[in-house]
Amino acid sequence: MPNPFPKRLVAAPLQAPVFCIAFAAAAATLASAAEPDFARDVEPVFVKSCYSCHGPKAQLGGLRLDAKTTALGGGQSGPAIVPGKAADSLLIQRVLGHGDQARMPMGAKPLDTTTIAILKAWIDAGATWPESSANAAPAEVKKHWAFIPPHRPAEPVVKIANWARNPIDKFILAKLEAEKLAPSSPAAKATLLRRASLDLIGLPPTVEELHAFLNDKSPNAYEKQIDRLLASPHYGERWGRIWLDGARYADSDGFEKDKPRSVWFYRDWVINALNRDLPYDRFIIEQLAGDLLPNATQDQIVATGFLRNSMINEEGGVDPEQFRMEAMFDRMDAIGKSMLGVTIQCAQCHNHKYDPLKQEEYYRIFAFLNDSHEAQIAVYTPQQQIKRAEIFRRTRELEADLQHRNPDWQQRMAAWEAQAMQNQPKWTAIVPSIDDISTGGQRFAAMKDASMLAAGYAPTKFTPEATLKAGPEPVTAIRLELLTDPNLPLGGPGRSPKGSLALTEFEVVAAPSDDPEKIVKVKLAKATADVNPPEALLEPIFQDKSGRRRVTGPIEYAIDNNPDTAWNIDVGPGLRNQPRKAVFTFEQPVSFPAGTTLIVKL
Repeated sequence: MPNPFPKRLVAAPLQAPVFCIAFAAAAATLASAAEPDFARDVEPVFVKSCYSCHGPKAQLGGLRLDAKTTALGGGQSGPAIVPGKAADSLLIQRVLGHGDQARMPMGAKPLDTTTIAILKAWIDAGATWPESSANAAPAEVKKHWAFIPPHRPAEPVVKIANWARNPIDKFILAKLEAEKLAPSSPAAKATLLRRASLDLIGLPPTVEELHAFLNDKSPNAYEKQIDRLLASPHYGERWGRIWLDGARYADSDGFEKDKPRSVWFYRDWVINALNRDLPYDRFIIEQLAGDLLPNATQDQIVATGFLRNSMINEEGGVDPEQFRMEAMFDRMDAIGKSMLGVTIQCAQCHNHKYDPLKQEEYYRIFAFLNDSHEAQIAVYTPQQQIKRAEIFRRTRELEADLQHRNPDWQQRMAAWEAQAMQNQPKWTAIVPSIDDISTGGQRFAAMKDASMLAAGYAPTKFTPEATLKAGPEPVTAIRLELLTDPNLPLGGPGRSPKGSLALTEFEVVAAPSDDPEKIVKVKLAKATADVNPPEALLEPIFQDKSGRRRVTGPIEYAIDNNPDTAWNIDVGPGLRNQPRKAVFTFEQPVSFPAGTTLIVKL
């Protein structure tokens, strides 16, 4: 069967983990057809059969075979390896059992004839020892075979030269001829097409495709089928699955509640990247740092979804920072195994004995990822992008028309803003101290701009208390600002899937700062907000099992002392995910000479 991947050259590195195992095994068994390679053919024999007695831990007879200098120098009996002269090398004499000495390896099964032939051929060819091993001191660990660049071997000479259709066929045929075996008869066309279809797209051929191939008598009929399969969108689906497994792709969070996650844009990016033959270097760069590229496109930002596939734990009581770190370590593991082909997690704690990655280098990569902003952005299908661009275009046209019909709009806007500022009360931003009085698992973190960021598990019902320390000046109102955050799925400000929230009650109590036990309830005169949606039934996700009719609506619902009503900030598609404000005005100003402590219950 000819090579089924003659034209998928760009994407070939993605398939390398699948095929290199089979090719490496074939190369080892065909060593007799070409000059043996030390790292591939000889050193594994030393490791398996010789190092226990003649390696870094023991050197019986003074012979040590794990470094070139000591191996060529030999032991007490003389030179074990004489380059170019296998017959004069004690190593060959001892593994053959010649002379009056015990056959090697002592106490173990003798080497088979094929292995001995490899050793003899290697010595007769000059006992070439790679520099990575030749320059190493005996105590050093030699370079692992996986890090030695591969070299194209010479094609073997075969007897039936016209049977081979490509170089790989020659290696197969050389082994068959060495074993005195004849090649199998060509597979039937139906079998050949089924094999190719399952290999390339993971699906069997349809009846129509099979009939078309059987009826195609042209000499390149098979090649045309390969071209058809490579052009199929199922190609990316078939081979993308392997990469997605390495990237930990999943449609849910994994831990405990295993909540669904919507990251299929990344899955489709991988599939499309394979189908459009994205060069491998771009395939890697865009998944590691697509969002950092100049003028990054949506696709390049989506590609960094590779870094966001770790499991997420939203169980009540978890420490958000702990599991953010757990996700970071898993991210490093994914990069090591998928992109580097190395298990780098050992370097999380110490330098590895065999892998070249050091602990310092591990944490350099870690720092690069850990210092990146992890915004969760909204992405759009091509159809949605067209519609979005049209909306923005129309908006710009309307704005330009309004400005044209109102040439003094800038002066009028400035005058309006100045008037509004004069009528504004004097607001003072106070960093609150928030105590979690629920068991919902949500936590708050103080931010530099005096805001509080909610994190951890987002519970259905939650009642935090915010403590505010004011001075002796009268306090007449409290303004609640609900801010967006780029790390939320759609920016917030609420933590529901739509970025919404419902505020059932807003309550305030006050006490003198020097006598916090003298608590008085603050009566609220009115509440105003920038959005006041009409009354509507509360979303089912917020409903309890009591069967009560719970409704949402304008801001007044937040101060009506009714637990079945709530202020809702969701005013419909296109108006969500915006910062929102509400002002709660006191019936009477509150002040104490030593300062005022205000406790707000949300």
